[in-house]
Amino acid sequence: MATTEFTAPAAAGGSFLRLVGAGVSRLAVLWRSYQNRREVARLLSLDSRMLSDIGVTRGDVESAMAMPMPDDPSSHLAALAHERRAAQRATYEAQQVRAARRG
Repeated sequence: MATTEFTAPAAAGGSFLRLVGAGVSRLAVLWRSYQNRREVARLLSLDSRMLSDIGVTRGDVESAMAMPMPDDPSSHLAALAHERRAAQRATYEAQQVRAARRG
């Protein structure tokens, strides 16, 4: 009587583990995005003065919340706040230069 052994190639096991790892990684990204989306949504309960204190406007928050679900709205909101601070800094510096030229 003859017996036949079947062994899967070693590469197949590695491919499966990479596939599972990629799936777990993607789920982690989606979970973090969901959590950040909830936190950004909480900002809508703040008044305009409080939002201004953290460097964003209600429109910024609404813009971030309008992003598609897999995208992380907190990174979009942080980028908007950074751009606003840079613009304010540039305006202030331009005012200082003009004042120095006059006086």
